[in-house]
Amino acid sequence: MTDTSLYREVLMDHYRHPRNKGDLSNADLVRRGSNPRCGDDLEIGVCFAGDTLRRVCFHGRGCSVCMASASMMTEVVTGQSRQAVRELCDRMNAWTLGQTDQVPAELLQPLDAVRKHSARQRCVLLSWVALADAVS
Repeated sequence: MTDTSLYREVLMDHYRHPRNKGDLSNADLVRRGSNPRCGDDLEIGVCFAGDTLRRVCFHGRGCSVCMASASMMTEVVTGQSRQAVRELCDRMNAWTLGQTDQVPAELLQPLDAVRKHSARQRCVLLSWVALADAVS
């Protein structure tokens, strides 16, 4: 099995079985992201414990890439400080847009299978942009 095949399997697993997708009613802060071109529409909910993101979840609908990216994002950022998440969001943006080849976090490596397709970059970044707004 090639890396690309494995990455696609991981992406589809996150799409079919999203982590931290659900009710946002207990979130301290909710931010929305929308991509009318693709039909992606989601909300990111964050629960804080001081400066730490204690819980990050999302709700919405979208393409497989958007939902997988949101699912993966929630796993990577939970337990991180606001500052660490802001920096990770910046690195994620640079990596997705091809400004660096350094993957922001190992868990995000499967997104490499789609990040080089310019039409999919917005799908990858939608949840990250909403999260960056939430921790600003």
